[in-house]
Amino acid sequence: MQQTDTPGGGVGIEFSEDETEVYIYFQDEGKEYKKENIFRFLSDVDVTTGIYEDVIDQMLVEKQIGKKYLVAESKKPVDGKDGWYEFLFSTTVDTKPKILQDGSVDYSEYGDVPFVEEGQKLVIYHPAVESQDGETFQGETIVAKKGKELARLKGKGFNISEDGKEYFAKHSGRATYINDRLVVDNELVIEGDVSLTTGDVSFMNDIHIQGNVLTGVKIRSEKGSIVVDGYVEASELHAAKDVVLKNGMQGSGKGRIVAGGSVSGKFFEQSTVESGGDVNANAIMNSYITARRDVLVSGRFGIIIGGEIRAERHIIATIIGNMAEVKTMIFAGVEEDLFSRLMLKEKEEAALEQELQKIVNGINQIDIMIEKTQREDLRMQKIKLIRSKVEKESAINVKIREKQSVMDQMSRANNAKVKVQKVLYPGTKININGVMTNIREEANHVEINARGSVIEVS
Repeated sequence: MQQTDTPGGGVGIEFSEDETEVYIYFQDEGKEYKKENIFRFLSDVDVTTGIYEDVIDQMLVEKQIGKKYLVAESKKPVDGKDGWYEFLFSTTVDTKPKILQDGSVDYSEYGDVPFVEEGQKLVIYHPAVESQDGETFQGETIVAKKGKELARLKGKGFNISEDGKEYFAKHSGRATYINDRLVVDNELVIEGDVSLTTGDVSFMNDIHIQGNVLTGVKIRSEKGSIVVDGYVEASELHAAKDVVLKNGMQGSGKGRIVAGGSVSGKFFEQSTVESGGDVNANAIMNSYITARRDVLVSGRFGIIIGGEIRAERHIIATIIGNMAEVKTMIFAGVEEDLFSRLMLKEKEEAALEQELQKIVNGINQIDIMIEKTQREDLRMQKIKLIRSKVEKESAINVKIREKQSVMDQMSRANNAKVKVQKVLYPGTKININGVMTNIREEANHVEINARGSVIEVS
């Protein structure tokens, strides 16, 4: 509040910080106050509009010394409001599997992303609300904060109304809003089982099978993921992204899963799994598992028995092996010499760089000759060299990506370990970065690492 000098004996006047409110108060009990004097006091400080006469009447009746009364208000500024999007589907779906009390994982709701129908309204845009400037009693403008309009949503799989305020699904599929992108992925939904009767399934995007996948069929998603609600028998599943089995796979020695992303399921038995990410399960039995990152077998009975398990980083399980000492092979890290492989990639990149430089020099020389002679045949030679230059640059980019892939492998292998949270049984062979050890005695709560050519069990 800003206090002014008293314009008349016994009366105090204060302005609010933004000078849109005026308060007055009585200072002297022994003085008689009149309405016309108060109006005069207000006029002396240029307050002639927005006066609450009824408040002044109340003051004169109450005559409370020191009590401040709001007797006048000018036009207050009204800030605008930014535009905002109202999403008509859940954008915060947690697709992570649930961890149960025993430490095992419940995959029953894993992969559940909202499904929308073609033409379904997805988003409503609420435009910005305009601001209204205020004004002081002296007629000065008080500028209000303006509301900002938001840019249109980016993404794919939706249509926008002509006024830009409503978004509709272009086709049926799974709707997500991640990293400021609205995406409706076209998804193939199969309500029942997939069997030799229904035939193989091949689809460009996500595939959701609400039944079982029976023996002998092949399921392929060229660019998306595969989710199976039921059981999977001796069949083949190929996905560019993730594979999620809400139950598990009994492969009978013929079942196979290949995924560019991670693979998850309650159990894998007599199955082969190749994952570009992690493999998550509650049990793995007599299976051949390969993971680019980790193999995680969780739960009180999270067990690995038999077969071969390979991961470039971590293999973590509650139990590995059993009392019958079933042969179980565990490989963490990598067995090849990644440093030599990296050196080879660098050598190949350097050779390509030299070839590229020769081409660039050739183009520069032709440019000089063209400028001097204007020969048409030189222009054709230049075009050929430019094409060669683009090819070499593309080949160099491939080598750079290959080098990065090897370095990523090296990073994972440097952290390779096997962790057993309860029991590690004899009959298990563990190989970490090419260093092998045979487990001959039962061990509890162990972590196994390789230090050079030595296996450390702690």
